[in-house]
Amino acid sequence: MKIIISIPTCSSERIPLLVKTVESIQAGSYKNVHPVIVADGNPHIQGVANKRLHHVSVISNKERMDWVYSTNRVLREFDAEYYIYAADDLIFPPDCIECAMATMRERFPDGFGVVTIGRKTRCCFALIGRKFVEHFPRRQVFCPDLIHYRSDSELLRVVKKLNKFAFAPKRDSQVVHSRLKDETWILAKGVRAKDFLVFQRREKKGYMWGIDFNLVTRRGND
Repeated sequence: MKIIISIPTCSSERIPLLVKTVESIQAGSYKNVHPVIVADGNPHIQGVANKRLHHVSVISNKERMDWVYSTNRVLREFDAEYYIYAADDLIFPPDCIECAMATMRERFPDGFGVVTIGRKTRCCFALIGRKFVEHFPRRQVFCPDLIHYRSDSELLRVVKKLNKFAFAPKRDSQVVHSRLKDETWILAKGVRAKDFLVFQRREKKGYMWGIDFNLVTRRGND
């Protein structure tokens, strides 16, 4: 079964990490994968990625839209049985995707579920089935109220409430996340406070994107 892997990226500084991320995916034991790189407001990335990487798709946001928009865009525009939402600073162990797929087939054979490839108590990054993606309006798995932060926290609450969350057995974590405090981190940090306030408003109202589809902002029509 084909897996589309969404990788948003915005900084030229991250290109060496991006290349390593894609190479680790393609070197893995599960071969039916297709990385989709979202050049988020940085046209230079698109040119470099097209030259240095093979068997990938590269799409571009004309202006920086950040992680939630970019990931939802891939889920909306690319059709596959499964998806992985990732980042441009991850290293995938050789059997990471294969183990996640085995868990998905065992726990959620219909594809309505989420298998983390990050820490087992959090989503962070995960494999998700198409049926789960299609549960959301316009295939927006990540709440469009948010820009970068807290969308994954809300998704985790939802999948646990639905009993649709799993992790590969005998693993505390799968992918290696660099977590660099570089240009990308600085750009993302600029929206942290804004996202936190929106998340608080959502919690106060009892909203859970995926249980309901309520928004507290005017975003959602991307």
